[in-house]
Amino acid sequence: MLFERHRTSDGEIGKHAEKGRSIDIMRREKIEDRRWRTEDGRFYFPFSIFHFLFSAFCLITLTGCSTEYNLATQQQETLIYGTDKEVSIGEAVSVKMEQQYDIVTDVDVNERAQRVLDRIAAVCDRKDITYFIKVLDKDVLNAVSLPGGYVYIFKGLYDELKTDEQIAGVVAHEVAHITARHAVKRIQNAYGAMILQGLATQSSAKVAQGVNFALISLFSEYSQQDEFEADRLGVKYLKKAGYDPSAMVEVLVKLREDQEKSPAREYSYWRTHPFIPQRISVVNQAITGKMDFKDYLNLMGE
Repeated sequence: MLFERHRTSDGEIGKHAEKGRSIDIMRREKIEDRRWRTEDGRFYFPFSIFHFLFSAFCLITLTGCSTEYNLATQQQETLIYGTDKEVSIGEAVSVKMEQQYDIVTDVDVNERAQRVLDRIAAVCDRKDITYFIKVLDKDVLNAVSLPGGYVYIFKGLYDELKTDEQIAGVVAHEVAHITARHAVKRIQNAYGAMILQGLATQSSAKVAQGVNFALISLFSEYSQQDEFEADRLGVKYLKKAGYDPSAMVEVLVKLREDQEKSPAREYSYWRTHPFIPQRISVVNQAITGKMDFKDYLNLMGE
């Protein structure tokens, strides 16, 4: 189909000019509307405008956005991934995790970790998912959480945790990442960028994309804001579960010492969970409700 500008002829302009309207005004009116018409008079939008509107439509409809109140963050949040898809992503990534790492099979280790997790999960801000925990048989000081309720502690870190309170300090922090949906939001941001580039896909493919993004970001650094929020929520969960929240500080001190004496190692906790000195200050403030001068200096040095 051929297209042509919808235009006002010079003759028409002249007629209006005779009625006291200048030719310049008429020409400005003529170009005021940049829309196009087909030969049969229908409007046609230039491709760039259409592409933008289509992308916006995809963002609103294909992604299935929903807005809900997050009890953990105490904010209304717009989510691309609902709980069902979040759980699907976490389950898929957990399979890949457990293919990559051996799982500690010691019954006492697993029962102890599960017992701690159950106490934290019972008081956390999300009751719409089931929480799981496993210890990965690798000598690394780290712990990670996946969307949908999956928590993993590496045996290198587990062996450094001498009390249930210290285990709870690690678990509470990881559960807080889940309740605040930090990983989901990171995946959502990446997927949202793809949609705006016109790469929207069907719902089943969306889960696959989420899995890929989760794998890529699994050992990436959390933002400072996410870390601080997970620490504050973790302290709240420790208190509600009856654990001594100062154990979280003890764990962070251990990790800071490891950071100071060890070279950069793949998957180290302080690489994937940065800002340890500042986090110690945030945790102390969350525990006591106030900040001493040393903690203030730590935060000012961030």
